[in-house]
Amino acid sequence: MAVLTKVFRFLSQLGLSLTPSSLQSRSKPKFRFPRRFRSTRIGRRFIGITLLVSIAAFNTGNNPLYLLLGMLLSLILISGMICDATLKDLDVSRQLPSRIFAGQPVLVGLTLTNRKRRLPSFSLQVSERIEGLKREDWPSSYILRADAQASVNTFYRHIFPQRGVWQLQGFEIASSFPFELFRKTVEIADPQPVIVFPQPAPVQGLRVLDFLSGGSQLRPQPGQEGDYLSLRQYRPQEDVRSIHWKISAKRDQLIAREFERPRSQAITLCFENRWQPQGETPEAHRNQLERAVERCAGILSYLIQEGHPVALVTLQERTRFGADLAHQDHLLAVLAQLTFVGDPQLKAGTNSEAVFSLTAHDRCLLMAHRIAGGDAIPAHLIPTGSLLQFIPIDTE
Repeated sequence: MAVLTKVFRFLSQLGLSLTPSSLQSRSKPKFRFPRRFRSTRIGRRFIGITLLVSIAAFNTGNNPLYLLLGMLLSLILISGMICDATLKDLDVSRQLPSRIFAGQPVLVGLTLTNRKRRLPSFSLQVSERIEGLKREDWPSSYILRADAQASVNTFYRHIFPQRGVWQLQGFEIASSFPFELFRKTVEIADPQPVIVFPQPAPVQGLRVLDFLSGGSQLRPQPGQEGDYLSLRQYRPQEDVRSIHWKISAKRDQLIAREFERPRSQAITLCFENRWQPQGETPEAHRNQLERAVERCAGILSYLIQEGHPVALVTLQERTRFGADLAHQDHLLAVLAQLTFVGDPQLKAGTNSEAVFSLTAHDRCLLMAHRIAGGDAIPAHLIPTGSLLQFIPIDTE
């Protein structure tokens, strides 16, 4: 009792108390062990056998049973020490692809580095901790051996189920080496956000490109069609029909004709991202809007591949015009993070009367909700500009 009294007195001098009231009023910082472990099925059986041998040894006093008990306890101790050394001084880095689409398998490269000077690591399971997924759904990769002061390259395959910004929290390295008695894990923090693009839907079934015929103009840039622009030296592997033979004979070298290239018209793709259910359930309406986002991604990808400068206009923002791959990725990133105006799941309030930001020179391709009883378009959606085509969002 005197010893306990001195201990409580020492704790009280440090400002600590073990009374229930103080424990409830003071929030203690959570201590986290650097490594966590759990016993495997083999380990639980091994521990059960060890307990039975210990009971028999203590009851009988038989020296061989004590010797066997010591061997079993030594195996448990050695297993924990070796597994702990295996997980020590390990680093992991990832290499993400430049474009990730929802619903498509993606390969993510991993590089595991063993910083120990002499000891290798064996039987490592490297898992990617992804926010919003259960532990059993984390993608992982197995590494048999990582030598000391060496790196091992591997990869894992994963499918992100939906578009949006996914948060990669880091890695979990697990090992049950050497005897499969215990499985120890260590966590490595490496947070990184990942933008998952919506899966572009094919445009074959949509009446999207009916307006493109006859809408091009000429600009004075090199091309293979159009009016005559200039003469230049012939380049290897070009079409021989572009060679100007008379001029080539006079100059004693191959001279090719340069023609004007047709300029594709700029398209303003307007997407009405408004939560506006018309009798269907919220889940069905959300799925309908997500399919509309995929169709919008497919349309803008097709237009950019055809050389049309495209600007994306939603109820929240407007992008610039562009026709290169980087601009296409920017538009897909906007669609990946797109929210719906009036969505009941949004915490912050949104302006339900939001309209598109358009100019008088915009040639608009509109994706909007169908008015009940027909394909009429609300007047406030396109106050200015030229409407090229209207695509109802509920079009399959």
